[in-house]
Amino acid sequence: MLYALVFCAALLIIFSTDKLQLHLFFNRLVGSPLDNFFSHVTFIGDGIFIILFALLLLLDNVQKALTILLCYLISAGVTQGLKYGFFGYVDRPILEFAHHNISLQVVEGVDLNIHHSFPSGHATAAFSLFFCLSFFSKNNRTKVICFLAAVTVAFSRVYLSQHFFEDITAGSFMGVLFSWIVCAVLFKTKMAEKFNSLQKPIWKLF
Repeated sequence: MLYALVFCAALLIIFSTDKLQLHLFFNRLVGSPLDNFFSHVTFIGDGIFIILFALLLLLDNVQKALTILLCYLISAGVTQGLKYGFFGYVDRPILEFAHHNISLQVVEGVDLNIHHSFPSGHATAAFSLFFCLSFFSKNNRTKVICFLAAVTVAFSRVYLSQHFFEDITAGSFMGVLFSWIVCAVLFKTKMAEKFNSLQKPIWKLF
């Protein structure tokens, strides 16, 4: 419900604001102490991080590890398919603004991509991961923290000028939608009984 509210607000902002002007609004923040924070937190949305996290989780709970891995692979697969199959013409902020002869403030040391901006793969990965973690938890405070963490990782992509706001909004939707579908299949269908038997460390399966 919290995501639905924020997603609707994000859509309202996107459809009522020019995407270049919106990016320039956020770009004013660059050059603050947040530079170092966002340049590091953005790696949580990297596919390698998600996979390593899932593999490490195998040592504690195979069921949760497989859930995270499946949610990520499916949602990321759809996002990458859209990014390269249908929206390959959408340029990243640094190139888009270069076409308009406008310079962006950039975070030192960050290598900026120039093509395949829409949707954001990092936003998809972050929302997929933290959706799963919130799904596993029964504590509402933990769920809110997971949501805020996902938003923070996704926003880092805009802060670093790797994506536009609409890119991370679409990416977040992919992460939540397909992770919700995967979790529904794994935990709410006949498959759940067998899948629940995997709630153990990997070495106890042998």
